[in-house]
Amino acid sequence: MCKYLQWRLSLGIVLIALFACGTGSYGKQVVFSSDHDGDSEIFVMNFDGSGIRQLTENDATDFDPAWSPGGGEIVFSSDRGGDFQIFVMNSDGSGIRQLTENKARDFDPAWSPDGSKIAFVSHRDGDSGIFAMDADGSTERRLSEDGPPSGSDNGPAWSPDGEEIAFFSDRDGDSEIFVMNSDGSEIRQLTENSDLDLYPAWSPDGEEIAFFSDRDGDHELFVMNSDGSEIRQLTENSDLDLYPLWSPDGKEIAFFSNRGGDFGMFVMNADGSDVSTLGQSDLWFDWHD
Repeated sequence: MCKYLQWRLSLGIVLIALFACGTGSYGKQVVFSSDHDGDSEIFVMNFDGSGIRQLTENDATDFDPAWSPGGGEIVFSSDRGGDFQIFVMNSDGSGIRQLTENKARDFDPAWSPDGSKIAFVSHRDGDSGIFAMDADGSTERRLSEDGPPSGSDNGPAWSPDGEEIAFFSDRDGDSEIFVMNSDGSEIRQLTENSDLDLYPAWSPDGEEIAFFSDRDGDHELFVMNSDGSEIRQLTENSDLDLYPLWSPDGKEIAFFSNRGGDFGMFVMNADGSDVSTLGQSDLWFDWHD
């Protein structure tokens, strides 16, 4: 199994995506995956924790949920067929359709801003690469060029205008942040150090990219300009701060951390100030309009 996929599952991360009702709000509904019933399923709840509804029910692992830009559908990863593949369903859990089908692992789906395409990670070529397909599962194609034989490209994140995709890769020997055009051309390396830089997240205006890194000895949150310049550290503590995600207005960044003892969601100003808990535990979510 891909080391990053295995790490996320071993953390027991509950993956969620938030459908926001307007710029600057925390939204009305949250879609998330949880293994509280013994295996990982997809759920939806109100942001205050009320109204929990289970959307999937099987003995497999359903995770990586992400709302479509319009909120009408949810894409997710599942091994219900034996290998991890990409599925989509209506936001009420009905109409589950399998989008990818092969003997490799497909996971980490990400909708394009206009909802017409889905980027994802696949091992179908023997390594971990970034692929894209139309939202109905057609026209699958590889985007990231082959790196070293042992290389791994992961964590695709569309720029707000849909023109670029950021990702992280160990193609230079350690994990760095890269960006490419949305057709896979012109791959550019943004970070360069001997530590791990992981899971880029674009600011809503496309001017900055947040990520997490262990470059200071433990996992902290950082932000840089979208061209890789002016890297600034946002958090500093002895715990794990992971998976930064911007609010729709770009004023706040939410993240996943165990700084309270157990893993949970926190939010801070985009400059790293005023960290507070969101009052939820074991959640990883994605803000969008």
